[in-house]
Amino acid sequence: MTGYNAYARANTIVDEEDKGRLLIKVFQAILAKLDLVKQYIEQKEYEKKYEELSKVITAIEVLNSSLDMSYGEIPHNLSLVYEYLMRRLREVHRSLDANPVSECRKILSGISDGFIAAYESERKRSLSGNSAQNSSPQRTSRV
Repeated sequence: MTGYNAYARANTIVDEEDKGRLLIKVFQAILAKLDLVKQYIEQKEYEKKYEELSKVITAIEVLNSSLDMSYGEIPHNLSLVYEYLMRRLREVHRSLDANPVSECRKILSGISDGFIAAYESERKRSLSGNSAQNSSPQRTSRV
C-alpha cells in the first residue's frame, strides 16, 4: 500500500474532528519508535533496529505524501524536511550511528510540538465559536 493510499484510507475512517488528534498520535508513535531504534542500536539488536526504523521511514513517507501542496510554502518546506529526515534515517540502516536518530527525533519533536500547539489553538477557537453560536440572547417579554 502506498503512503497516499494509506492516508486516503485513514481519511475514510477518521472524522474531521479527529484528524488533528490522529496526527498527534502518529507523531507520538514515531518519536517512541525512534527511541526504540536508538535503544536497539545501543543493545546491538540490529534486526529490531531495522524493523522499527523501516516503520518510522514509512510513517514519514505517509506524512509527506499526505501534505496538501495547495497551501503554498509551508507544506512545500515541510516536505523538504520530511525528505531530509527520511534520507538521514536511511543512512542509519547502513550504519550503527545513533546520532542521526537523535537529530531526526529532535526535528520531529519540534514539528510535533508545533502541530500540538496549532491543534490546541484551533480547538479552543472552535469551541469558543460554537459556544457563541449556541448562546443566543434571551428574549424578555414585556407585559
